[in-house]
Amino acid sequence: MARIHEKLKEIFEQTVESDVRYDGPIEEIDYFGLMCKAVAKESMHKILSSNLCMFNCKYDSQEAILMLFCIPLNASETGVKHISERVLDTFRHVEECFTTIDYSNSKEVKEDKFMYISIIKKI
Repeated sequence: MARIHEKLKEIFEQTVESDVRYDGPIEEIDYFGLMCKAVAKESMHKILSSNLCMFNCKYDSQEAILMLFCIPLNASETGVKHISERVLDTFRHVEECFTTIDYSNSKEVKEDKFMYISIIKKI
């Protein structure tokens, strides 16, 4: 578990220093588009049986980091727990690592066959 927290903090700190930015509306994220942007910027990471990318953004007029987790809906693809357990594990690890989060949302996109979790942490 400590390794997961170290990795989350490392990615968070790299993102703060980077120019990878999301300026769109938080409630209407184009998840697939952001994942493609992360791949193009070589800022996609594998953690907690999901893909993770982070972006600098503004939230409540303050600088923040948007964490976007992309979890496959089909558990047989990852060989791990049910999707609901994986979502709860993701939230638990992020809260343990960063203590507080400022925004969170999850959305299942059946066409993409993924559950997306958006988490924002103010800097």
